[in-house]
Amino acid sequence: MTPKRIAGLCLCIVVTSAAAEAQQGGHAPDTPSASATRVIEVTYPTPGFLPYRRVERRTESGGRKILIETAETVDVDGRFEPVEEVVTTDTQRDVFQFDLQRRRKLAATTQSEVTRTNASTRTVQRTWVADLDGHLTLSSGYVDETRSSSPGIQQKQATLSLQSPEGTLREAERVDSAEQQVSSTVARFDSIHLLRDISGRWLPVGTRSGETRGIGSTARVEEQTVQRPNLTGALVVADKVVSRTVESNGENRTVIETYGQNAEGFVRLDNHLALQQRVTRSTTVTPDGGGTSVEEVEARNFLSPNDPIRVTRRTVETIRRVAPGRWVTDRQIFERDPNGRLVLVAEDTQETTDK
Repeated sequence: MTPKRIAGLCLCIVVTSAAAEAQQGGHAPDTPSASATRVIEVTYPTPGFLPYRRVERRTESGGRKILIETAETVDVDGRFEPVEEVVTTDTQRDVFQFDLQRRRKLAATTQSEVTRTNASTRTVQRTWVADLDGHLTLSSGYVDETRSSSPGIQQKQATLSLQSPEGTLREAERVDSAEQQVSSTVARFDSIHLLRDISGRWLPVGTRSGETRGIGSTARVEEQTVQRPNLTGALVVADKVVSRTVESNGENRTVIETYGQNAEGFVRLDNHLALQQRVTRSTTVTPDGGGTSVEEVEARNFLSPNDPIRVTRRTVETIRRVAPGRWVTDRQIFERDPNGRLVLVAEDTQETTDK
């Protein structure tokens, strides 16, 4: 019920993995016992932009799940050729890149280890990056510790370490957070984001606090307040985000409003927060599992911040079943041009095949 707060505070490290065979030399994984393939091809209505394609293959072999993601671009002959491949398993993530001769080379690898006890979970990740000669060098580390201090209360500390000039890992960034389930319908959360200065001290650079409330069985409201340092270094309220979700008659509708201190083009001295952006997302589902989703982003005009907010971006996504085990997703993105019209700027088709 409660979202993960750390991702919203810049400590964004993906839980990583990759097939061991791939790390050793690019051998193909074992013959899968189950697989699903998704192909996403993006084209642009505006001339001058080349299309690209991303292919995702999920397989399972011997109880091990493997995700292979391949990014492809068009070559001089108009054919799609791979430029990057990411192989992910439960404990490792390998990133391969392709050179001009289409040779596949390991560019980076991340290993992950999870330790669990009755009241806590500890995740340790380390990332190595390859140099021009292919030698791997330890570049960063990430530790995520989650523990339940008492019933209904969960505390988390996430720490990012980066390579120091001496070549060792040094803690550089940290997020401390806590979530409390106050009742069956109310949950509260708090977090603080810290950076380490050159003297080794942890300095706060932001906080988030708020709560999520359930209203009946079909509605939910989340409010959060964001604080950031002002010119004197003191933490002051900078943003407030209010999210409302309602499910009714097969439709899920979410409205996210962001209020900012400088939404009107200047920072007010009275700490007044004005509406800066509104995101409205409506999703309907068809009986066969397909559906339609429409997202509109309303924002202020930076050149005329006193004008009312208006729609600046619209995304329309349709999922349809074309055959048993086959789905096609069509996505169109519209943005407002200099003349004030919403015009199509990108579209992509995604095909998913389950075997």
